[in-house]
Amino acid sequence: MKTNLILTHGAIGSSSQFIELKNALSDIYNIFIFDFEGHGNEAFQHRPFKIENFSDNLESVIVKNRLQPADIFGYSMGGYVALYLASTRPELINRIYTLATKFEWTAESAKRETEMLSAEKIEMKLPHFAALLERRHIHGWKENLLRTKQMIVSLGENPVLNKENMKNIISECRISVGDSDKMVSKEESKMFASFIQKSEVKILQNTEHPIEKTDLSLLVSEIKDFLHFRQ
Repeated sequence: MKTNLILTHGAIGSSSQFIELKNALSDIYNIFIFDFEGHGNEAFQHRPFKIENFSDNLESVIVKNRLQPADIFGYSMGGYVALYLASTRPELINRIYTLATKFEWTAESAKRETEMLSAEKIEMKLPHFAALLERRHIHGWKENLLRTKQMIVSLGENPVLNKENMKNIISECRISVGDSDKMVSKEESKMFASFIQKSEVKILQNTEHPIEKTDLSLLVSEIKDFLHFRQ
């Protein structure tokens, strides 16, 4: 019998980025993909982008589809959301595999990341990326960027995950990061993984931050190793 697996996307991303991964894993998993509010095909809500609100989105998917306790692969922000939900509703989560999740949020790191989220600069310097974002977010990519910037600034001022609440996570977790990731350091991944009761860290070789640049066969092998062959 196939087991269930939810894939959660990153900031300014969408479930459409997981099509190849979903197809590659569908032989042994029932794959569930969805868009956080204001991403992909999901409309904006009358509230700001917040990890807590995205956690509500994930919880709804779990409960609606009766997946609890759920196995989750979370890319970047998707991993952060999954871990936050595991810290507040541990009964909903079974195991979590994160890739390229940034944990160490400060005013400085938030400023550095938000500088890259200027719609005007993207249109001027990266027109192909602007066109991709416009296709990806049907309800408005510029509004998505604006709300994402506001969320990151808030995280820099008050990180949602910390040493204390991560102790509440009882899920078995693998925290993975690429050896060439310029956004997420190996040091922060190791430090925050140490706050989780049952966790391990995996450094992926020849791997950058963007999931599109991650070797698909490597990622499939990693997910199967952690979530399937340990059952």
